[in-house]
Amino acid sequence: MTGKKITNLRESARLLDKVRGQRSLLQISIPGVPEVFFSFIINISLDDQFILLDELSAKHGHELLLLHKRLNIQSKVDGIGIQFSTNLISSRSDDGIPVYKVEYPQNILYFQKRQNYRINLGLGTNIPIKLKRDDGTPMYGKVFNLSESGAGIALAPPYTVQFSELVPYCEIRLSDNQNVTCQLEIRYANSGDMDNGQKLGGKFIGLSGEHQRVISKTVINLQRDMMRHIPKSDL
Repeated sequence: MTGKKITNLRESARLLDKVRGQRSLLQISIPGVPEVFFSFIINISLDDQFILLDELSAKHGHELLLLHKRLNIQSKVDGIGIQFSTNLISSRSDDGIPVYKVEYPQNILYFQKRQNYRINLGLGTNIPIKLKRDDGTPMYGKVFNLSESGAGIALAPPYTVQFSELVPYCEIRLSDNQNVTCQLEIRYANSGDMDNGQKLGGKFIGLSGEHQRVISKTVINLQRDMMRHIPKSDL
């Protein structure tokens, strides 16, 4: 998807200040890590060229961010998606809560259509998935994040798939009486191992209109549930 590239720093500062003022969720991905994290903007300094971010939605994201130091960030301004990349400058702890100082982005992509957020599933949410190749060989796993267009999947050993592979059959069990089926295009796949299995990210291909609505409704419900667990002082 393409967007308008905003390079004027004062224009981008106005956008980011709206993100901060509207308390819009930031969807944060770290290159090489299939999981997606969430945060908020605490402060913006155009003069000193940095943004201050709140703690990440999962504690293990802290160590991953300190290790990789690179962030891809998506959010919304008045319902319109924005996206930019940046680097970690430093991290500190405020009353035991980590906050992150990142570089001010030199450009921001401003989209004209809605962005699909991937929602991390909590420990109490179990969404099994079954994949089949052309020869009918079944592979099993669990979904660990979900969006309207794709999913992050933990594939049980000994199964593995390859990057860019098109898996012809994907069945996601959203509840005891609700399954959706489609094809799955593999957009990310780590090397995997016999003990922990393989982590992969896939894009849904060929969802029926009915199944797309079911996925969309599930994502909305998961997002509402996640928001309920954010302290009211942070909203």
